[in-house]
Amino acid sequence: VHMEQRFASADGRRIAIERQPFGEPPELWVCDLKTTRLYRIGPGKAMTASSSRNVIYYLTPSPKTRLVRLKLSDLSTCEIMAFPDALKQRKLAISHDEVSLVAGPFWLRDNLYQVDLIDVASGKRTTLCELADIPNPHLQFDPGNPDRLLVQVNRGSKFTPSTGLTRQSGPRGATLYVVNVPSGEVTPLPVGLPDTPAISGHSTWAGRSGRVVFTTAPGVADSLLSNTGVFRLASGKDKPVQIVSGKRFNHLAVSDDGQFFIVDDHQTQTIHIGSVETGRFLKLCESRTRQGKPQYTHAHPYLTPDNRHVIFNSNVTGVAQVYAATVPVAFLEDVATVDKKESDTQ
Repeated sequence: VHMEQRFASADGRRIAIERQPFGEPPELWVCDLKTTRLYRIGPGKAMTASSSRNVIYYLTPSPKTRLVRLKLSDLSTCEIMAFPDALKQRKLAISHDEVSLVAGPFWLRDNLYQVDLIDVASGKRTTLCELADIPNPHLQFDPGNPDRLLVQVNRGSKFTPSTGLTRQSGPRGATLYVVNVPSGEVTPLPVGLPDTPAISGHSTWAGRSGRVVFTTAPGVADSLLSNTGVFRLASGKDKPVQIVSGKRFNHLAVSDDGQFFIVDDHQTQTIHIGSVETGRFLKLCESRTRQGKPQYTHAHPYLTPDNRHVIFNSNVTGVAQVYAATVPVAFLEDVATVDKKESDTQ
């Protein structure tokens, strides 16, 4: 599971899980959290989702790659369009009204990439924009505005098809852009050096609020610990606001209602839930994962749309598995309380 796009039904009851048997293509499964029953959908890689509309889009394996729409309410599927292998991309994002799909990045030359815009109804594919330094763009539509696309820019990165990604980013680190859909107009955000400490590469929209939430510099030296934490950027504001400091928070998600952020600690792998408004946070549970290079060893926690479960990965048993931690209602009420002492967040 990954935290940026919540592969879950609107009522929070069903979640999607991607698993990959050794030597085989990835498979898409759905888990009913009420009964813990698992449903195998079939071979495919989960790509993007619209929780509010109870749908997941996934790609079937080669050689005949297809984009398929899965409806979580009844587990029905329908093919949307064919995806030629020559155009197969690493990332997809669907607007929450399911009108627009973006695909990319496609390497063009030097350090320049292309992002495509696809009309879901007609299948028409056009170029949305060309951007430098987006080998890992984390494409995300604004849930409250299908005209806004969040893109991560890894300034100073180095990639070619022959060598692969040889440098994640340069001295300035990553930043964020908002791209208008469908005009392709690009607006840089005051995120990353020099406006904020170096960002971790984990950011997301805060529900439909228009805010962007991101974490900074996980795992840095103790002397720079004050630079680590969680920031909130409101639409139209000049400067991000730091809502958590001195914590090595890393992977980040925000609840669908935009009220709470969910993070894991870079050192301890504990999972916390906090208030986007105040920054007050409380520890929910231990993931106990031993984070390594494979992405499935990273906790990647996210909150289901009903705010009842946090879904995360852990390899505590020696085998990577997906877990659900129940969130008591009183827990979120406590997090949202504004008259607690600051020391309570510890």
